Amino acid sequence: MATSRPPVADDGPILSIDTSSGQGGIALYDGRTLSTRSWPADRSHTTTLLSEIHHLLDRAGVRVRELTAVAIATGPGAFTGLRVGFGVAKGFHLATGVPLIGIPTLEATALGVAICGIPVIAVVGAGRGRLVWARYDVSTEGLAQSRSPRNGTVSELVEELRESGPVLVTGEIDDDQAGLFARIDGVSLPPGPLRMRQPGALAELAWRRWRAGIVDEARAIEPIYLSR
Repeated sequence: MATSRPPVADDGPILSIDTSSGQGGIALYDGRTLSTRSWPADRSHTTTLLSEIHHLLDRAGVRVRELTAVAIATGPGAFTGLRVGFGVAKGFHLATGVPLIGIPTLEATALGVAICGIPVIAVVGAGRGRLVWARYDVSTEGLAQSRSPRNGTVSELVEELRESGPVLVTGEIDDDQAGLFARIDGVSLPPGPLRMRQPGALAELAWRRWRAGIVDEARAIEPIYLSR
């Protein structure tokens, strides 16, 4: 559950954590300076996340108690990864009282290409040949989810894309899927590395919420796991 606080003009850095999938991502952002790390965690979030965070903080010269807030990607995402990310984020909250900010994983996926000016379909891999995707409309006001997330097969996404009109598809898409989607009229895809969810996108969304005075109650914020 999101709560409100008075908007602020300036603050210290926000730590953003994304363990939604096998590609781990973290960021520090204070509205001016951005530091990020991204690594192929696969199923090793348990053993890699804290060391990556400490490395990021050390290189940026930031102490834990100097953090303004901690943002966490809420999913949809993998069960183990999200549990680890939420455990670390809530651990920081309990230890320091730092506020928590939840950011939908698909929204962070879409933001990185939102400048394109056409609707975006953001994708997260669900395993076993399935995907989770949502559609976002893009305007000067930002992103607006125009279709709820759907868990389906690649073939079902292909059918939706054939009826969607001009759209940009981004996120966790392998080369075979990208080739399939690219053959559909009106569908565009960024190059492979640019389709990957960017830690800076999560950081930007968290910063916008913080500046607007929106935080989440630690007892209420929960991960959204991928259903099979």
